[in-house]
Amino acid sequence: MKEEMSSVDIRYIVKELQWLIGARVDKVYHNGDEIRLKLRTKEGRVDLILQAGKRFHITTYVKEAPKQPSSFTMLLRKHLSGGFIDAIEQHSFDRIVKVRVGEYTLIGELFRRGNVILVDSEDKIIAALRYGEYKDRTIKPKAEYRFPPARENPLDVSLERFIELMRENKDLELVRALARKLNMGGMYAEEISIRAGFEKTTPVKELSDEDLLRVYEAMLKTFNDEPKPNIVFKDRSMHDVVPIELKIYEGFKKRYFKTFSEALDEYFGGITLEKAKIEQTKRLETKKKQLLTTLKKQEEMLKGFEEGAKVNQEIGDLIYANYALIERLLEEFRKATETLGWDEFKKRIEEGKKAGNNVALMVKGIDPREKMVTIELEDRKIRLYLNKSIGENAELYYEKAKKFKHKYEGALKAYEDTKRKLEEVEKLIEEEMKKEPNVRRIERKKKKWFEKFRWFVSSEGFLVLAGKDASTNEILIKKHMDGGDLYCHADVYGAPHVIIKDGQKAGEKTIFEACQFAVSMSKAWSRGVYSEDAYWALPEQVTKQTPSGEYLGKGAFMVYGKRNWLHGLPLKLAVGVIDYEGEDYVVCAPVDAIKTHTDKYIVIRPGSLKKSELVKRIKHLLEKWGYKVREEDLNAILPPGGGEIVEVVG
Repeated sequence: MKEEMSSVDIRYIVKELQWLIGARVDKVYHNGDEIRLKLRTKEGRVDLILQAGKRFHITTYVKEAPKQPSSFTMLLRKHLSGGFIDAIEQHSFDRIVKVRVGEYTLIGELFRRGNVILVDSEDKIIAALRYGEYKDRTIKPKAEYRFPPARENPLDVSLERFIELMRENKDLELVRALARKLNMGGMYAEEISIRAGFEKTTPVKELSDEDLLRVYEAMLKTFNDEPKPNIVFKDRSMHDVVPIELKIYEGFKKRYFKTFSEALDEYFGGITLEKAKIEQTKRLETKKKQLLTTLKKQEEMLKGFEEGAKVNQEIGDLIYANYALIERLLEEFRKATETLGWDEFKKRIEEGKKAGNNVALMVKGIDPREKMVTIELEDRKIRLYLNKSIGENAELYYEKAKKFKHKYEGALKAYEDTKRKLEEVEKLIEEEMKKEPNVRRIERKKKKWFEKFRWFVSSEGFLVLAGKDASTNEILIKKHMDGGDLYCHADVYGAPHVIIKDGQKAGEKTIFEACQFAVSMSKAWSRGVYSEDAYWALPEQVTKQTPSGEYLGKGAFMVYGKRNWLHGLPLKLAVGVIDYEGEDYVVCAPVDAIKTHTDKYIVIRPGSLKKSELVKRIKHLLEKWGYKVREEDLNAILPPGGGEIVEVVG
């Protein structure tokens, strides 16, 4: 299974990501070997991931950022945040990418363990993920950054140089010669061999110059092939991700993607998600393993204690069951040892065994020090202490049985406790597996044209649009206002232009809501005003034409003719989630417009609460209703300035 991107992969992804040039770096995150740049592009927000030694692409799989940013994170944010991407390049044909942001360059080394290095305009190292001294270069602050020693670039090599390289070691197989001499992996060397029509094991010495020309042309075609990103599956599992169609994977199941970035994200993102799930339960799995080991030991102890109690109880009972015999043996053994002494007693027992004496054959051991004789009765060995009565001998076994029973009870309690702990850990593992890991996937739908503006759907079902700034005000009037629309504007300097699509068919309610939207989204909100005036007019009354000598800036328009005024419009809005054209959107709009489309909403008006705090409170309320909304998205739809929540419905 593929673990990192190849030089060919990097060539294709760098070409594909050229559309990111001009993107603004909003923020930088660092987690382990991964650097994530949060970018603002013309297409919306995207996350660009650079993982040392592994990968480089746009991602929708986002790891939870550490609560305490690392010093490396802070340095990257200091120098890159707020800057714009000027270039994305691959160094030669190596597994090295360069992202230039203003006068700084972020270098990602994707070979071996890898590294991420930030350098200034003079190639002096500002910071690095890892520092170290190597044979050909040094990675440390203020040192000059040097690339690893250059290797042959297959895209720049001439035919003459190519043949020369191939002939340097004629005994090499074709696939090995390509891989070693021309900085490409074995897989692509094999692919080129197939495309050229040769077995990969063909020795170079068997190839003519014409044959090598075919290999050379196949190499150039492979590395300049039409992109066809796909994930290759083997035994139902992801096996590889490649930017082009490869002959070596003919017959394999594949899944194709529009972009190579999407394919890489699905492939590496899936791996990341799986690793995150494993990591999430790793500590609990270790605990589970320890508890299972303890449980096994406790089970063995319980068996031992149970067996010990049983055996000793049975021996005690056996003594009483053979009372007459045991009592007679005790009496005989006492007399013999007292009369003959222990040495002679032992001697007589051995002689008796040889003679086949039944009593002697019962004796299995003699211990003079303990004054004890071990006999075997009904396959049980019984220790008889000659200085104790039959009852006292039996009691010794009963006492042992009791001790084993007590130990068994204690061990059983510990065993049950371990079982309970194991069940708790298994439940926690199950819960953890159900939880989203600290890697989440961002599902970004493609923005629709109206999302470039502030917008809402009126209570009568009309689409109402407002500019966000001078640029979107200009675009809204010039590109999106048609003859059948209505134009609205607040009597406030710097207020947004508002249009009602097909507004000339709309009723008074929609016009009122659009004008209320115009005053609420104006600077009047940030001044804490509770009401303002607005008017509506026809599209043909709105123009860029000015009286002689006057000039209108970007986003400004003149309105000629009759203005239809609405006075004392309240600055009051509501936030809710509505369904529009089959998708859910979080919208901020006049209260009547919102409550027509949803039964859960939050009413706001100008107030003393900071906008950032207002956003957090609204976000919390939406989450209680099951909607996950980013703070930045809420920030974009709310009016300028602070406010307060006056009502929560739902």
